[in-house]
Amino acid sequence: MMKFFSSVLLLSTSTFLCALAPTGAAQAQTTFDVTILAGACANCHGTDGRSPGGIPSLAGRPASVLQAQMLAYKSESPPPGTTIMNRLAKGYSDTEIEALAQHFSKLSSVVTPLKLERR
Repeated sequence: MMKFFSSVLLLSTSTFLCALAPTGAAQAQTTFDVTILAGACANCHGTDGRSPGGIPSLAGRPASVLQAQMLAYKSESPPPGTTIMNRLAKGYSDTEIEALAQHFSKLSSVVTPLKLERR
């Protein structure tokens, strides 16, 4: 009888642990891709961090500056005049902020114009 309960317990535990293991799709979702995070910045800071308007561009700025600014926005006492960045920055981990800073620092701040062919 004890052997039966041990077998049932082992089978139940194995089934439970298998259910907790991520599937291929779940594993793909947990892969960190900074370009997906950076896409959210495009709403205000322009495509690839190149702002077309009055909001500062992110592309080409030093990673240390971008990271320090994001951490300041995330802090309990954000810089004066902060609009929405203090709320947005709180949604990122310090690791994600560092990755975003590195990402934007590697992008050129210069927009290359498209060359159109005339026919």
